[in-house]
Amino acid sequence: MLGLVLAAEPGQAGGYTLNIWNTQASAYNREVVGLMTWVLAFAALVFVGVTGALVYVTVKFRRTGRETSEPEQTHGNDRLEVIWTVIPTVIVLVIFGLTAQSMFKLDRPPAGAMVVEVRAWQFWWDFVYKETGVRTSSELILPVGRPVTFEITSGTREFPEVIHSFRITSMVGTVDAIPGVVTRLSVTPEKIGSYYGQCVELCGASHSNMRFRVKVVSQEDFDRWIAGAAAYQAVAPTDPALVRGEGLFRQQCAACHTIRGVSEGTINNPDLTFFGNRTTVGSGMWPNRPEYLEPWIKNSPGMKPGVKMPAFPNLSDDDVKAIAAYMMSHRVDGLDFSKLEKY
Repeated sequence: MLGLVLAAEPGQAGGYTLNIWNTQASAYNREVVGLMTWVLAFAALVFVGVTGALVYVTVKFRRTGRETSEPEQTHGNDRLEVIWTVIPTVIVLVIFGLTAQSMFKLDRPPAGAMVVEVRAWQFWWDFVYKETGVRTSSELILPVGRPVTFEITSGTREFPEVIHSFRITSMVGTVDAIPGVVTRLSVTPEKIGSYYGQCVELCGASHSNMRFRVKVVSQEDFDRWIAGAAAYQAVAPTDPALVRGEGLFRQQCAACHTIRGVSEGTINNPDLTFFGNRTTVGSGMWPNRPEYLEPWIKNSPGMKPGVKMPAFPNLSDDDVKAIAAYMMSHRVDGLDFSKLEKY
């Protein structure tokens, strides 16, 4: 299969392989790759025809130095003009028909699809499972083999936003996230793994850093996660380090961020309820490890331009470690998404 390695994550030897030919990921990919194959075949045909004609004319009518007069001149050729008009027209009509057929097929919402509300913010993504009300930010968990429909928008009336664009590379195409408008995109994930998501509409200073992850897992793991997430309520920690971290979190973070059972936060800031299950920090920017999480807590604008979260120069290194440990303690136990194969 052909692939493109876009970028390696810091601290890891390899990167995510963004593979447009990964037809095992979804039927959507197979349809798009089939259409692309036709387009590439016609493009190759045109290239060979035009290049062949150019080479033929160049060789046949090249100057040899033995000419004694001007060659015979030809003015117009009705048959040739009809041919080079009809052939491109037929190619365009065939591609139009194939494209329309694919669009009708892909735009048809699958029966019994799970609905996930997607909301875009500068520069991160928010997800709500409509059936259960479970909310998670920057990382989305989906069951393999079950159709899902994304209902996509940007910001809220209370917190206005710019236009973004939602795409899960290697799985499904692109749909704009427009303020005040809900657009829809459906797909059935067919291969377990970790997929790279990205905003593909220029939206500000960290547009290229507006990433997310989609974790496609078995139905059993998904059911365990969604049941644990729906029932989750944070309990008061007993470990002294976590007690200290909770106190600092309530002082510094609770006004903006939600941890269920601890703080409500606001909708325009990421939900941190299941932060311990996340594999990345900074909306998909870095692996979720202390060497990235701790500096992110202390000075996120210095790591990702344009983020709304302020720096906290007043926090000591020990304060930051306590907050990071407290955030990592919030998780649905028994699930590890970090080992999934990456696409």
